[in-house]
Amino acid sequence: MNKLFALLFTLASFLSNGQEWLLNMEGSEPNDRQLLLNFPYKKTFESEKELAKYTQQFLTTLHQAGFASAFYQSIQKNSPNNYTYHIHFGNAIRQLYIKEYKSSATTTFAFIPKENIIPFSKSEQYLNQLIQNFEKSGYAFAKIQLTQLQVQQDTLYTTLTYEPGAKRNVNAIVINGYDKFPDSHKKELERLFRNKTLNQETIEKLHKTINQFRFVRSVKYPEILFTKEATQIFTYIEKIKANTFDGYIGFTNNENGKLIFNGYVDGSLLNALNNGEKINVYWKSNGQSQRTFNLLWEQPYIFKSPLALKAQLNIFKQDSTFQNTQTNFDLGYCLSFNSRIYLGYQSAESSDIKNANTANLKDFKNNFLTAQWNWNVKNDQEDASLFPERTLFNFKIGTGKRKTSTLTNSQFLAQLAIQHQFYFNRRNSIQLKNQSFLLQSEHYLTNELFRFGGINSVRGFNENTLQANFLSVLCSEYRYTLSDNLYLHSVIDYGYFQDKTTQTSGNLLGLGFGFGLLNKNGLLNFVYANGSTNNQAVKLSNSIVQISLKTSF
Repeated sequence: MNKLFALLFTLASFLSNGQEWLLNMEGSEPNDRQLLLNFPYKKTFESEKELAKYTQQFLTTLHQAGFASAFYQSIQKNSPNNYTYHIHFGNAIRQLYIKEYKSSATTTFAFIPKENIIPFSKSEQYLNQLIQNFEKSGYAFAKIQLTQLQVQQDTLYTTLTYEPGAKRNVNAIVINGYDKFPDSHKKELERLFRNKTLNQETIEKLHKTINQFRFVRSVKYPEILFTKEATQIFTYIEKIKANTFDGYIGFTNNENGKLIFNGYVDGSLLNALNNGEKINVYWKSNGQSQRTFNLLWEQPYIFKSPLALKAQLNIFKQDSTFQNTQTNFDLGYCLSFNSRIYLGYQSAESSDIKNANTANLKDFKNNFLTAQWNWNVKNDQEDASLFPERTLFNFKIGTGKRKTSTLTNSQFLAQLAIQHQFYFNRRNSIQLKNQSFLLQSEHYLTNELFRFGGINSVRGFNENTLQANFLSVLCSEYRYTLSDNLYLHSVIDYGYFQDKTTQTSGNLLGLGFGFGLLNKNGLLNFVYANGSTNNQAVKLSNSIVQISLKTSF
């Protein structure tokens, strides 16, 4: 008996769960039935509660369509799960006539007319837009109300009363989560946003500006604290690992038994001292023919002002042939946190180590007055860990002179570096990068030419093995993201170079493939590429494998 009861109970529960509630709507009068044909409605529901909620929403839809007096004249229950609603539409209101706008405020608003006629179906949209206009103007607590309602034929006449309240401006920005946030950067934030009109656009702009910092990230959207005396925006951030390191160092003995170091170091310190500073160190030696050392220091917002300083030292040694030492000093102005312009002084000194003193290789000194613009945009997509940079733009020009023991030449230089990542969808993207260099002079020396080749320029060639007084290279990668920490990419690099010291010019082509893998140790990049010049046939024996592992700390 108990088993039979349990079976019947289970069956009853199953049948109950499988029931549908049916809705039928009928017009109370012939005109109502005709109007109802213009408003299709849902007829089946999974529960009685869902049916009741829908009928209220349906009535709201009729009100918004102009049938402001529509109501259910009666509700008939045909069976436990079947209802018939008898609806009366009433007279349709076709338009809303706001005959007057009234307020106790003395402030005038350009978006408030003397009177207005609006299609009734768009009246709610108009009122919402009116509230948004107040919000954009800084009146976050504005109130509006329709009063003195009167219906005549198909028109609803009304007076719109509005009270904007007090206008709100940004009085202070509070940084939460990072106590040692650079004072200079906070002062710049206040300079940009303090006393700005408080609205959603201002808050969103502040949020995006903070997200462009390379050493912090937002953990929560900004919040607003309103008091009678002030309006404060609270931001929530945390310091992130913005320092990077990539490299290895080895050593060996040369033919004379002398210890020789080889390898490379590529390190970057960003905001390590909590001042927003940037320090880059690059060293590379193949143990034989080339040694490179670059040091960069950049400090924005010095003395809590929009001014910036940048200093750079570059040393390049080509076996026992020559050594170049170049220094740069620049004074800049921060247009924004990711855009700066500089005026600077660049000088270089080159030593002919062998004292060959040939026509194309001599000791020289040069100096340039330079101007440059740097702009970058941090990637804000989901794959930012794999591709941290979205856009880079660096442009530099300079005019100056080069002196040798016998001759002084006027010179002009220009450098351009552009990079941008184009997204087709979440998995497919293309990165395009252009690197261009120009040196104009009446006479050229081998030891003043631009050195290029390698993983950061034309792939498929050894590092800094190519030279030119003019170069323009377009590097491209089609990237396919397999997962959050792995992507594959192609390598197609094409360029043109000119070397007037050897009277040579030609095309450059680098073809290959690679991948990027993000693990707990950092971002591993692998590139297999083959380089060729002047339409030469591609030889696999000329292929080069280039590997880098960039660790953040």
